[in-house]
Amino acid sequence: MNSQFYLDIRIVDYDNNTDMTLSCVRNQVYNVLHGAFRQLNYHYAVALVASEKMKAKQESIQLKFAKEVKFNFDIFRVFAETYEALQALIDAILGHWKIRDYTVVGSPTPVPTEKITTWLSYRRFRIPSQKAEIVPKNKVDKQPLYIRRRQFAQQQALPYLQVRSQSTGYNFSIFIEMKVCDSAGQGTPDSYGFARETQPFALPVF
Repeated sequence: MNSQFYLDIRIVDYDNNTDMTLSCVRNQVYNVLHGAFRQLNYHYAVALVASEKMKAKQESIQLKFAKEVKFNFDIFRVFAETYEALQALIDAILGHWKIRDYTVVGSPTPVPTEKITTWLSYRRFRIPSQKAEIVPKNKVDKQPLYIRRRQFAQQQALPYLQVRSQSTGYNFSIFIEMKVCDSAGQGTPDSYGFARETQPFALPVF
């Protein structure tokens, strides 16, 4: 993925709105993005980013309860190879009331290569079918470890998005696993904007 330009789409602050939660707004906004990804003839990759305000809130919660809290985010950072690709995305989504009322849409901006601190790969986390094998007994505690049980526990700690299938109309959840990488890689994103196991790539963090 050649991530030359990026665009920030920030969810507006709804702390005082009891009718709309951040996760609800986030899901609605992402579904608009996903629909545009499918229609436009460009490759788009999505990073989940926490604003400075969100980071401060999470740090406060961690200090208060003295434990790690689940990663939360309020920015969809969309990457593309060209300025034109991101402008086409803006043109496609800006008229939608969910984007207009619930977000602040930035401008296509060159990736500040001098500020890149690391690379993150955003991949869909999938749990295999129930036919998954049982792991042999652990040599230390002699207790059987079940693959699915461990994977379900891992899944609960991941950020997720609820998506409505355009073909069936059903809702389903996409859990996103984030892995640090050494470089960008050459893979291309799927229609959801995330890396595939067969097409790995990472996005810059700055």
